[in-house]
Amino acid sequence: MAHRKVYLAVGRTNTRIYRFDPIDGDTRVVEKVPAYKDGYTAMGAQYRGDDKEPLLFAVSGNRLVNIDVEAGTVSDKTVAGLPGGLKWYDGDMDDDGKKLFVASGPDVPSYMIDVVARTATEGPRPGSGRWDDFAHHPKDGRLISVEGDNGDLLHVDPRKNPMKTVLRKGVFPPAEASKSSGSRKSYSATFFDSAGHFYAVDSAGNVNHLDLSGSTVPDRAERIGKGKIPVDGLEVVNGAGCITPMPVPPSYDEIRVTKKSSGSWQSSDPQGKVYSVELTVTAASKAGGEGKETRRFRISFDLRTARGAKVVASGVDVTHEDGKVYIDSQTDQLLTAGNSRPIAVQITVPGDPARLPSEYPLDGLRATRLA
Repeated sequence: MAHRKVYLAVGRTNTRIYRFDPIDGDTRVVEKVPAYKDGYTAMGAQYRGDDKEPLLFAVSGNRLVNIDVEAGTVSDKTVAGLPGGLKWYDGDMDDDGKKLFVASGPDVPSYMIDVVARTATEGPRPGSGRWDDFAHHPKDGRLISVEGDNGDLLHVDPRKNPMKTVLRKGVFPPAEASKSSGSRKSYSATFFDSAGHFYAVDSAGNVNHLDLSGSTVPDRAERIGKGKIPVDGLEVVNGAGCITPMPVPPSYDEIRVTKKSSGSWQSSDPQGKVYSVELTVTAASKAGGEGKETRRFRISFDLRTARGAKVVASGVDVTHEDGKVYIDSQTDQLLTAGNSRPIAVQITVPGDPARLPSEYPLDGLRATRLA
């Protein structure tokens, strides 16, 4: 099971869940999931279907933390056989979503936690280094991780003691720490897409990609975007999830976009409303406002996946999946620094017209520079 987005645990204490979209770098705190004061790491995802948010499981001391993203609840219970007083770093669920495998320090045994029975079984020791998360390869099931200090690509084999084996040295740049107190220089959130592409996010929010879909390991990973994903200056401490393969290349270089409603009308097939909106992109950085020559761009916003929901616009490519729309320019369309271009968009939203808003909210609206 895979979704378009993954989930990040952010902050060593008062830990919050953020939802991260690897296509456009959209990173938002899940507001309805409360902070967990004591903090948790070593997180995994249990998927419940394509139309549902997953359950997330993490560990904090000797407690199993259950995070229900859909319901917005966080609860914890003691795990029999799991020692207290330890910091946990690595975690991932098995294919069935019933067991969470976690690891702590180099010389501390790993543990397999049955999330239903809340019992833990001791396993081999991790081995040396600063590697803070691992993820199962979707094709062969291997646990893959990254050494934060030197960027080595690691295979974590629970049948060995210690478990760590170096697959290739120096594949990733050394990890960066966040600016928060006590942050580790580690790759703290790792995940795959279902085709075998590997992603690693360090504590500071730098995102890296490595193609592990074939039989060979590339020499170097690719860093995505021009900066760190926004997590309010906090530390990324873990991640969970498996994503569907990206339909378009990723970009996190955010530029300015504004919206102007041009009216709406009822539709009959499907029953609902059609919203007319003018979106204007400006060749300037959203963060600092300075001009930035732009030849290609992407606009994205939320649109729930439902039969009949669609977006139409001329002169652009439109991709709609898993609750997001991505509008990409088709060819080089030079916008000199500071200049703008309007795009007329029609958005069809199914539902009871009387209950639909008069103006579509365009939640998550953002634009990124592709070239």
